[in-house]
Parts: sequence; C-alpha cells; structure tokens
Amino acid sequence: MSPMRLIVAVVGIAALASSCATEVVELDTPPTTLSPSEAAAVSTDLSTASLDELAQVLRDEVTALSRATFNNDRDEARLHLDRINEAWSFAEPLIVAQYGELADQLTYDLRRVIELARSSVERNRPADADKAKSFLRLALTSLDA
Repeated sequence: MSPMRLIVAVVGIAALASSCATEVVELDTPPTTLSPSEAAAVSTDLSTASLDELAQVLRDEVTALSRATFNNDRDEARLHLDRINEAWSFAEPLIVAQYGELADQLTYDLRRVIELARSSVERNRPADADKAKSFLRLALTSLDA
C-alpha cells in the first residue's frame, strides 16, 4: 500500500471513529392531554392558545408527522408540518415572555426540533421525524421546570 493510500485510510478511520451519536434518554413522565373541548378549540385557532395548549399541538403534530413520514405519505406530512410551523410561530413569543433569561436556551432547543421536523419533510428523512419526536418530549419537559 502506498504512503498516500495509507494516510487516506488512517484519516478515514479516524473520522469514523470520532463521529458522535446523540443519545436520547426517555423520561417516565406521561404527556399531558387536553380535554376534547380544549382540543377542538385549539384545532381551529392557535392565535389565542395558551403555551400548554400549543405544546400539546406540537406534541400531537410532531407524532403525526413522524407517522406520516415513516408511511411515506408526503402530503399528510406537509399538512402536519404546516400545523407545527403555525403552533411554533405562536409558542415562541409566549416562551420568551414567560421565561425571561431562560427563554434563549428553551427556544434554541425547540428550534432544533422544528428544524428536524422541517428536514424530515423537505429532505424526506424519516429518521429526522423520529428524532424530532424524541427531542420534543425532552424540550417540552424543560418548559415545566
């Protein structure tokens, strides 16, 4: 083997060995659920929804997005993504208003989840939808802190 090939092989092995994986730790806290009347009210107009209601919409829609993406139903996934984007547009200012100094980290974490949801649809990446679902649970748990 030539020295150049050896260097390329060593660099390639080093790159593979140093790659990182994200570990998701599942929490034993059950998700909160809205009553049927609350869910009906939130499903029509998110502009007046509370942060808890918007968090529930995000949770439900990201779960549905993950299911649609894994089922390769791109039209349904786009509908769920639209709802996620709408809920996020109302949730972000509420987080900023309610959490003050902590809002930067909370919104950063949730923005990452929203970006994963977007890439799952735009790039057809079911794994991103699953990551969004897992990370959303963790991010929403931090809102309760």
